[in-house]
Amino acid sequence: MSETKWWKCDLQVATPAWNFRFPANSAYDIDSPEGRQVFLDDYMAAVRDAGIEIIALADHNTGEWIDAAKAAGARHGVIVFPGCEITTHTGADGVHLIILGDLDKTSQDFDRLIYGALGFGDEHPPFHRTNGLRSQPGSSSKTLIQILDDLPEGYLAVAPHALNDNGIASRDSVQGDLRYKALHHERLVAVDPGNCADVIGDAFNSRFRRRELDNFPRLRDLAFLSMSDAYSMDEVGSRFAWIRMGNVSIEGLRQAFLDHESRVLCDWSPVLAGFPERNPNIVRHAWITSVRLAGQLTNSAEPLSLSFHPSLNVIIGGRGSGKSSVVAALRALYSSSEGLPPRLMAEADGFVDTVFAHAELTASHRVQESQELQESRWTRASGSVTEVEGLPVPTRYPVTVISQKELFERAAGDKNDRYLSSRSLLALIDASVGLSGSDTRSVDSYGRRSEDARSGWLIAVRNYVLLVGDLGQLPGLKQQETTLQKQVDAFSSEEVKQRLSRIDVRTHEAEGWNANEKSVEQALTSVRKLSEDLRSLKKSDLSAQEPYAVEYAHHLREAQGIVALLIEQLDDIGTKAGAIFEKVRGTVQAGAWYQDVLAARADFEAYKLGLEQQGLSTSEFNRIQGELSKVREAIRTLEEKEPSIEPARQRVAEAWEAILALVADRRAERQDLLNEVQARSERLRFRVIALADTAPWVEVVREMSGFRADAFLDDVPALAAWLWEGAAEGLSERWEIWRDALATGEMTLLQREAKLRPQFVERLKKLDETVKLRVASQVPDDVVMMEFLKEGGVAERDADWQSITQGSPGQRTAAMLAFVLHHGREPLILDQPEDDLDSEWISRLVVKELRQSRWSRQLIVVSHNANIPVLGDADQVVALENRSGVLSVRSSKELRAAGEEFDVLHVGPVENRYVRHDIQAIMEGGVAAFVRREQKYHNETQKYRTR
Repeated sequence: MSETKWWKCDLQVATPAWNFRFPANSAYDIDSPEGRQVFLDDYMAAVRDAGIEIIALADHNTGEWIDAAKAAGARHGVIVFPGCEITTHTGADGVHLIILGDLDKTSQDFDRLIYGALGFGDEHPPFHRTNGLRSQPGSSSKTLIQILDDLPEGYLAVAPHALNDNGIASRDSVQGDLRYKALHHERLVAVDPGNCADVIGDAFNSRFRRRELDNFPRLRDLAFLSMSDAYSMDEVGSRFAWIRMGNVSIEGLRQAFLDHESRVLCDWSPVLAGFPERNPNIVRHAWITSVRLAGQLTNSAEPLSLSFHPSLNVIIGGRGSGKSSVVAALRALYSSSEGLPPRLMAEADGFVDTVFAHAELTASHRVQESQELQESRWTRASGSVTEVEGLPVPTRYPVTVISQKELFERAAGDKNDRYLSSRSLLALIDASVGLSGSDTRSVDSYGRRSEDARSGWLIAVRNYVLLVGDLGQLPGLKQQETTLQKQVDAFSSEEVKQRLSRIDVRTHEAEGWNANEKSVEQALTSVRKLSEDLRSLKKSDLSAQEPYAVEYAHHLREAQGIVALLIEQLDDIGTKAGAIFEKVRGTVQAGAWYQDVLAARADFEAYKLGLEQQGLSTSEFNRIQGELSKVREAIRTLEEKEPSIEPARQRVAEAWEAILALVADRRAERQDLLNEVQARSERLRFRVIALADTAPWVEVVREMSGFRADAFLDDVPALAAWLWEGAAEGLSERWEIWRDALATGEMTLLQREAKLRPQFVERLKKLDETVKLRVASQVPDDVVMMEFLKEGGVAERDADWQSITQGSPGQRTAAMLAFVLHHGREPLILDQPEDDLDSEWISRLVVKELRQSRWSRQLIVVSHNANIPVLGDADQVVALENRSGVLSVRSSKELRAAGEEFDVLHVGPVENRYVRHDIQAIMEGGVAAFVRREQKYHNETQKYRTR
């Protein structure tokens, strides 16, 4: 197994073989083996100080330092590619080439190469000599094209300083057809054109650096490198390139140059600005590091463990090798089947029940930004649980799992449900941004917040309606008070009326005093209670670590001092206010008013006694008098409530605004994601229609109202059409009519405006009050219309855009896949995304989007199509197999130097020979089939190679 990473490389450095500049005041004895070792140890230390991990030797026309440099690199952890820079026989002054060999090549190998295929010999010596010493490098007897033609397998040719002196593309070195042939030679794998950032102008060199020379089509595919051409220690790494490889080898370099868009980042590349410290190895996005399927699996006698790369992973294998099990395990650990179309949800749940009923699934993952490592576990009984700071909590690590079947069903249209694809699209969006309405368990979920907002509105409306109803009784009560007062007055003469009026006034005044007296007592009790509560507060036992322990303790003492001050002030206020109150109460009871109150009470009793003595009914008088007292108390209570009507109405409005704010916030978050996808894909565009998906609203209203399946089949859709599909400018008024009707039960206006049938209105009136309010709080979802750009279309021309609902099944699936690939930053798991897609779509869409998305998120793709791992240039390919009922990663036996066997897992990038062979065998039908197809396509492939 080889782990893919980015290596910081300088593939053109020199040694003292010729024209090297030593550090000032140095005295290296490079003529002795010991002196060379001292120099090379310092040299490799300088390489490490520059952050360079891989260098390539590019001494002119010699490889004499290769062996010693490789040994020094091994001592210092620097990988050294053997190589040399030669001057060809092409051009007035010779075009330079760097020839690189594999890591096992030696000085002797390069001597043979220089004096053989590279064209040097007695008549064309590698160096000219002056007084027996080397002066200038010589030129090869072979032309540039001859050297490229004759270069043996296992060696790579790179063109240094391509646009400068002795450069392969410099007009001063080579022109015309020869330059074209050289740049288009298949053995030339990379060039160094200089700094290609922010290049302006229309000169040849500028357009070369921008890859805009149409008459040099190879420029689109030719790798650009940045190399220091260092002839001193301090120049090493002054220019460099990040190169992504698994196996560091000449094959690893070749594969990197073949796929330079995703594998080579020169020091001038603007892409590096997107990485922390400009280092592409520093990952900040979330990613799954490993998964393990253990416990009792019905399809494997032993556990299956896989490790993942933070970028593009492709899982391959024959039927029954466990690919679906891995996807199902990751879904169980990190996602859910709830948002799937019904048929697929049943399939996914059925697979889990069958295969994982007694399984234990575990996975580890890195958290976005912090890269904290966490572990999640799943069993059928517990669900997925993640340990966070030592505590097991439900797993809330966002991962998107998408299968080809899901893509197809989500993209499928339905003539009976025009917004089905919109619903599927929004489900994917909501799952990505955490806005799923079905999740009501998590306190911060959208579903829970939406439910709480509707409940808040329901309570506010109920309170307001009750208050309005109560206050509506006030005129009647006042009329009743007048009637009862007349009845009381009928018992009395004018003199008695005055007597009773005095009694009534004193009684009313006494009731007012008693109410105020009670309020003061309650206030004093509250003050004492607050003081007691503050005393019962426990002192904080929190402590801060050094160096802030003293400062933190000071802050705590200040806070506790505030509490002590409050207790002191409250005690003082309570004592003083209590004393004043007792004094006031004593003054009241000793005053003339209170004595008159007592006298009035006594006079009233005397009055009733006088009535009895006269044979009049005191009980009737008492009843009327008591009823009058109750009516007056009710009037007083309602009059106290009157100022509350406006705040209550305001609370209803605010509660409704809270519902609308949630809907608007969700729409804004969705729109932000859609805008991002539209900008990134350049082939998709979206239009959002607010509150337009009424079909689910109709179903919810019917379900909440308890309508029979055959009842009001046309009435609810007609209501929805009037309410939601009318003119946008009247929506608020229609909405308010609908809510008011259900809140108050007064439906005359609703019936008239919406033209509802009387039977339907009567049924709505009979709904339970809570049900009516719940129905009134329901809001239809938005509709999102996705369009894709037709092949060859122009984005600015509306006629070139086609709705996803009007495309072919392949086009719909491709558009949905493009959406999935372009939204979100969470890990994305794709199960056979290429199924039902033409190979052309796979190469032009799937592969393209995978290559683009890999820079910002982790991708785990299960595939049967070789284009995915090969053209997608997977960072890691994992080959699975089912060997005698055991799911496992493929492996092969190798021998160590000591002769012992060990297993090598078939995991790694394409340059890994085991992985490459697995791709050929599983996906291409074997090497023979692949070669046979190449032979069939001979004319086209030959034309492509020589273009």
